[in-house]
Amino acid sequence: MRIVLDSAILVRGHGNSSGLANDLLLRLIGSDHVLVLSDEMLYEVARVLRYPRMLALHGLSEERIYHYIGWLREAAEIVVPNPFLITPIRDLNDAVVMQTAVIGEADVICTKDRDFFESPATDFLAKAGIVVLDDISLIRRLRS
Repeated sequence: MRIVLDSAILVRGHGNSSGLANDLLLRLIGSDHVLVLSDEMLYEVARVLRYPRMLALHGLSEERIYHYIGWLREAAEIVVPNPFLITPIRDLNDAVVMQTAVIGEADVICTKDRDFFESPATDFLAKAGIVVLDDISLIRRLRS
C-alpha cells in the first residue's frame, strides 16, 4: 500500500513519543508499504513541532526536530503537489495532503481530521481510488 499520514499523525509520531502514531509510523516504515509525503507536509510538521505548547509538551530540541524531518524525508517517497489541482476541502494544509495523496498515487490517507471523512472530500478521494482511515483502523489493517 501507498500511504499518506497527515501532519497531525506525523507530529504525534516523532521519536520521543511512544503512542499509537509512533507505532504506526515505525510499522509502516519497517514494512513493504510506502510512506508518501511532500516537502510542504514536512514543513508543516516542523512548524507545528516548534509551537511553544508543542515544545513544552514534547521537549524536542531544534536538532531533534531537524533530524526527525530528515528521517521522514529519507523514509518516504517525496512528491511535489500541484497548486493547480483543485481539492474540495476547506483547509489549505488539508488540500496539500489531498494533493500529495493524488499525485503520489496513494491508496490510503491516514488522518483523524473529520473533513476527510465527509463529502465532498470522500467523493473526490473515492474517485481517485483513495481510502481514508483513522490511525486505529490503519494500524489494525497493517497488523493483519
